Amino acid sequence: MRPACVPLLVSFVLALCLMPSCSRETESSTKPSLDAVAHDYIRLAVALGERDPDSLDYYHGPADWVSDIRAKPPSFREIKSSAGSLVDRLQGLSGDKPSAQRAGFLIRQLHAIAARVDVLTGTRTSFDEESQALFGASAPQSVNGPRLAAVRAELDRLLPGPGSLAARYAAFDKIFLIPQVRLSNVVDRAMKGCRSVTAQHLVLPAGEGVSVEYVADKPWDGYSYYRGHFRSVIQINADFALTVGRALDLACHEGYPGHHVYNSLQDEELVQRAGRLELLVQPVFSPQSFISESLAAIAPSIAFSESERMAFERDELFPILNIDKSMAAKYARVEGLVAELEGAEIPIVRDYLDGRLEFARAAAALEQQALMLHSEATLKYLNEYRTYMLTYTLGRAFWQDCLNRQGVSQDAEDARWNRYREWILAGPGLKVCEQQDSVRDYINR
Repeated sequence: MRPACVPLLVSFVLALCLMPSCSRETESSTKPSLDAVAHDYIRLAVALGERDPDSLDYYHGPADWVSDIRAKPPSFREIKSSAGSLVDRLQGLSGDKPSAQRAGFLIRQLHAIAARVDVLTGTRTSFDEESQALFGASAPQSVNGPRLAAVRAELDRLLPGPGSLAARYAAFDKIFLIPQVRLSNVVDRAMKGCRSVTAQHLVLPAGEGVSVEYVADKPWDGYSYYRGHFRSVIQINADFALTVGRALDLACHEGYPGHHVYNSLQDEELVQRAGRLELLVQPVFSPQSFISESLAAIAPSIAFSESERMAFERDELFPILNIDKSMAAKYARVEGLVAELEGAEIPIVRDYLDGRLEFARAAAALEQQALMLHSEATLKYLNEYRTYMLTYTLGRAFWQDCLNRQGVSQDAEDARWNRYREWILAGPGLKVCEQQDSVRDYINR
């Protein structure tokens, strides 16, 4: 059942009505319900996606709720103005604590929609101002230089020989590249492995499943499209040279227990059972997306401990490519160390997007500090998606910090899975890390 429409005091009023025959409320009407505002928020998020497809992750609600919006989307100016009007309506609502939490979530999402419109219409702020406006997240201003230097020193010992460390790492990594003719075999086996271990710890909705497609000419190497009814389409970009480790990361990140599981469980528990209609939609540049993407970023380390991952790659994936199993331990160690160098990326990206580093110098810094030998694709991605990179760098660090502060070790299998499920079902925007210092350090709510 749809709630009654509530008009907005802007030119966008007719476009936001939930039904073509939407009539104005009289002054004697009760205050608009939270569900009514949620419906209008859904339509606004879809409207933004029609103007800029990069801005909408998914909408899996009834098609007729948004058919008119999709046929004739409002302008960016109207979208921003309407977002402000919806915030005003939400601030006028009263209710219990769950209602206040829903309203707070919607307000943050609407502020992010307005901020995204600013980005799309040419307004440029600093990297930190933009990340705060879009995601409610502020990255640290400095990195742990001594630790990163120690990581590079250990990699230098593990990968001896002539040439730069980045070049030596690329040569080592090449051993584990997946030929195109074997890509689907490796991805299928990785996906089955990630699903198997997930199903041992989480109750998956009946009928859930994913289908995998191979695409080209995309700025990313993998993407999970949630279609509703507990089904997802996962696209793998065959243009990218994927390694064994990256294929396993994608299977866990995009599928199990990452985006597909996150979206399916939230759909089942929060949308269908708890009535959180606003979760039928997810804008890409929003606090909601920060939580979704960052939880997917730690999905591989939830699915497998370091030793479990090494064993799975060695016993299940290496044989598909005829890779020497004796290399598994070194491969796992090198990949783990390189992952730590991710922390060096944020200050470089900040300086690049803020104009303090031009393309060539940013590429050189990423090569030297993060071992990205060919970073051109990364920089082009950053030109388009900008601060979104924080969702899988800063976000991963945030959730790992939560685990550490709560005393959950990588080998504590049941504990890490229980925490992960709690985080998924807490609902986006809620404070789910017990240590509030950690929350302030990584994401300002």
